[in-house]
Amino acid sequence: MKRALPALIWIGMLAGTSEVALAWGTTGHRMINLVAMHALPSDLPPFLQTDQAVLTVEALGPEEDVLKGAGLSWDRDDDPAHYVDVGDDGTIAGRVALRRLPEDMEAYAAALAPDSDPYRAGYLPYAIADGWEQLRKDFAYWRAFDYLSRHTAQPEARATFTAALKLREELIIHDIGVWAHFVGDGSQPLHVSIHFNGWGRYPNPNHYTQAHIHAPFEGEFVRDHVRADAVARLVPAGGPRSPDHLLMQSEILTAISEYLGLTASQVPTLYQIEKRGGFRDASPEAVDFVTARLADGARQLRDLVVLAWDDSLYESVGYPEIAVQDILSGKVTPPPSAFGGD
Repeated sequence: MKRALPALIWIGMLAGTSEVALAWGTTGHRMINLVAMHALPSDLPPFLQTDQAVLTVEALGPEEDVLKGAGLSWDRDDDPAHYVDVGDDGTIAGRVALRRLPEDMEAYAAALAPDSDPYRAGYLPYAIADGWEQLRKDFAYWRAFDYLSRHTAQPEARATFTAALKLREELIIHDIGVWAHFVGDGSQPLHVSIHFNGWGRYPNPNHYTQAHIHAPFEGEFVRDHVRADAVARLVPAGGPRSPDHLLMQSEILTAISEYLGLTASQVPTLYQIEKRGGFRDASPEAVDFVTARLADGARQLRDLVVLAWDDSLYESVGYPEIAVQDILSGKVTPPPSAFGGD
């Protein structure tokens, strides 16, 4: 059973004690993950709805920030996954339209060249897409192992599939928790803008602040003024259901670009609220704005998990690949060696 939403209060208090305050801050990322998990529809696998699963996904929300400083190579590779610098014209580095993303990182890098690259401009859309594809494959293996652990005739093979199922459940919970960090970053306007920490060296007719507002906005303000139950009220259970075919790369990238485009459109509003002193004074307008941004992150996470689950039915697993539907229909009953034999 999922925890009742009033339990969000103590989780928020626990997160607020942390000294780590990065990308949405510990509080914000935990809040997004927790609210999204509570909003998953009831027809998803029961293991996702246990208290332990929800607690683990919540706790992993800040993980990609906690690991910062792991080393020069790790940091330089991972840091640009948290953001994408979108200009006021809706393009990345003046070359790639956010709403028309190239199909993969290689094409994205080629489109940005020679003046920029994914490490300078950020590659948040592809961090989200990569994690979604991995989760879809995770769910495909879960479907196969769940069926085979119950229907395979040989006791030894059933035991092997039962163990594989348990491991896959642990991997899915971990993968959702860690990947959700990037989904959550996508709802923070300063992670989807060239104006990521003050307006910067750009035309500024409205005289927006040049102060470094990034960390206080996403960390201290969320911790001190935004309540998880208020976010949860904006995120009902549900989510879009996948069509009856394997989603194409372009389809998932379109959904991601629309999400990030909505976030980018909120950048002027954020700076207007700051100019009016809203974040300094914790005005109702400021609190409502940040609550809505966190809720959008939780809704997107909910929606992408649901789409990954639905779409996994049309995936293939093992080597050589076997269609999940062929396994579930009993057309094919593969041995354990089909999932990792030599």
